[in-house]
Amino acid sequence: MRVWADADSLAPSVRTTIARRARAEVTRSPDGPRLEAVFVSNRRLPEKPGPGCSFEVVPKGETADDRIAAHAVPGDLVVTRDIPLAARIVDAGIACINDRGAEWSADSVRERLSLRDAMAELRSLGLADSLDRSRGFGEKELKKFADAFDRSLARLLKG
Repeated sequence: MRVWADADSLAPSVRTTIARRARAEVTRSPDGPRLEAVFVSNRRLPEKPGPGCSFEVVPKGETADDRIAAHAVPGDLVVTRDIPLAARIVDAGIACINDRGAEWSADSVRERLSLRDAMAELRSLGLADSLDRSRGFGEKELKKFADAFDRSLARLLKG
């Protein structure tokens, strides 16, 4: 199984958590790893590949989202905060979580996509401010992610 990480949008601590789990799986399984993490991005990242982890920088003209959507298959796990990518992944029947521990379902991703589009329209009409109101990312958010990540992996590795 592969974990496809939309690495451009993920906090470094989330990338580290994913890599740590993939590397632990390499040492835990004498028959070869049951888990491989693939970090896909549009730019080079500071982390280095290693056992259980690979980094793909997509060439100009291609997007990380398209690469992930083209190669992820049911039984894999995609980690992204990108709502349109999450919608594509969930529609394909692939497990998907975000970096804050939310497991995307068809209903939850559709609701978030609708809200995102409505807010974009309000901003374009000048009826909503365009301030970035994203919450910070700290230990609490990382713990929620790690818990959801472990639950998703356990479920997928059981088959």
